[in-house]
Amino acid sequence: MRLILVRHGQAEHRAEQEGDDLHLTELGKRQVELFGEWLARYEPAISQVVCSPLRRARETTTIINRYVSAPIRVDDDLRETNRNLLMELPRLVHPSDNGPHYYVMPHDNYYQRFAEQTRRVLNRLIENPNSAKTLVVVCHGGTASTLLRMILRCHHLNVWMNNTAMHYLTWQDGLWDLRGVNYAPHLPPDMLTT
Repeated sequence: MRLILVRHGQAEHRAEQEGDDLHLTELGKRQVELFGEWLARYEPAISQVVCSPLRRARETTTIINRYVSAPIRVDDDLRETNRNLLMELPRLVHPSDNGPHYYVMPHDNYYQRFAEQTRRVLNRLIENPNSAKTLVVVCHGGTASTLLRMILRCHHLNVWMNNTAMHYLTWQDGLWDLRGVNYAPHLPPDMLTT
């Protein structure tokens, strides 16, 4: 199984616009076009595209669909958080400590609730990890990075992600092979955005 977690293209940032209704910018659309071309060239056997219900992810999926002929499914649990996850992650007491209380959770356990949302979608995505399928999951930086933390079982790790970058994993012989984090071989350096 291949699992490609991709962040949507660059979206508009307007104060009067709600977070669920952001459109892709022209640069964001071009980023997605380059990603779609990369997928068509290097990952031609995509089994399914799963996307967040938020507009910027759906627009990204529509563009990808020009290059990839695979069924599309929208999953509400891929919705992005409206909080800054960096401030919500568990904190290590000391980097080398591995005792029973080696990390401290933030006061309201928001991250734990968001991680449970991503666990639900991860369970649906990898219900048969030994299959030969390739899944592209179009979502958001916080969601994709939480899915990666879930797989790595390392929730006290901040994982950065640019627009249309991917976390690229394969499952084989009982092992996750992490092939790329914030991996964007399709983008020239001047098109990398956060």
